[in-house]
Amino acid sequence: MNLRLLLVLLTVLSYVAIGVTWFLTNPSEEVEEAEPPYFYTVSPDDLRNIEITTGDEKASWSLREDERQRRWYFDNLNDIPADPYRWGGITQLLGGPRTKRVLGAAENAESLYGLDNPSITISVTLRDQSQIKLILGGLTPDGINHYARLERVEGSELVLVDASWGGVLERLVYDPPFPEWYYSLSGKVREVLLFTDNDVLRAYGFDRDEELWYICDVPLETDPCTGTQLADSDALNEEIKHFGNPVINGAIALRLGDDNEEFIPFGLGVDEPYIAIRVENKNASNVTEVTRLSMTIGDKTENGKSRYAVANETSDVIAVDLQWADRVLDLFFGKLLVADK
Repeated sequence: MNLRLLLVLLTVLSYVAIGVTWFLTNPSEEVEEAEPPYFYTVSPDDLRNIEITTGDEKASWSLREDERQRRWYFDNLNDIPADPYRWGGITQLLGGPRTKRVLGAAENAESLYGLDNPSITISVTLRDQSQIKLILGGLTPDGINHYARLERVEGSELVLVDASWGGVLERLVYDPPFPEWYYSLSGKVREVLLFTDNDVLRAYGFDRDEELWYICDVPLETDPCTGTQLADSDALNEEIKHFGNPVINGAIALRLGDDNEEFIPFGLGVDEPYIAIRVENKNASNVTEVTRLSMTIGDKTENGKSRYAVANETSDVIAVDLQWADRVLDLFFGKLLVADK
């Protein structure tokens, strides 16, 4: 082979090597990994009922709509809506979780993946009254995902769904999203303040050293308040227990404005009877946390079975049982709870 031909071949081979290197390091088209599919997809606006079962516990909610607003209500309670802050995002969450992986059909899937004894069952009813039922079985060995199955007429697929998705929904059953005014007393009460005409009418304070209640001096001088006249501790503790377990007959008007005028038609102005109790609890760090339970009690409802009220400084007007409310009002206008001498 002569020298000229050898040089030509070497030149050609050099260009071929450059081209191959460029092709391998600069592919003409990037291949993107396909996103995992959604378990199911529905518009949050189409949801009308949600039912969640976990273990022996079950809870359900239905949507109510009127000219003012859309709110979700507990099905097993009397006109009690879900707290809007706790409920926010739940319908979007139920609009459809993205699956982690499609497993397809599997023999003995029911028992193999815990679907014969579900950890969570979620049923949703849509605007057209069609239903979707989700079965969440056991967790994967790494604890990150749930094995899950969607029940529908056209069949089902076994998939993996993020465990945190099921965890958020499960909490709705064990820790229901009650509104702030749907309260129950938990903790040690250390003060009871009773206001009328926007001023303190009566007050009771707890002496920690003696573990006895005293009638506070008015006007109040300390926080919590103190006094020298001994109160009937047993009687007062019974009234505190009564107040801590309200009989609520439902919501009347939700999310009223800051203007006090909206509350006047219900007899709930700033001059009406207002009770506030101081509650103390020790947290995990053994630090005492102070909260208050409060209620303004207004006029009788039209049916005469309840009184209007506003609890815990919310913007909702609720109805509380008439006899329950009148017993609370006795703390204001009834006999002062003085200890027998």
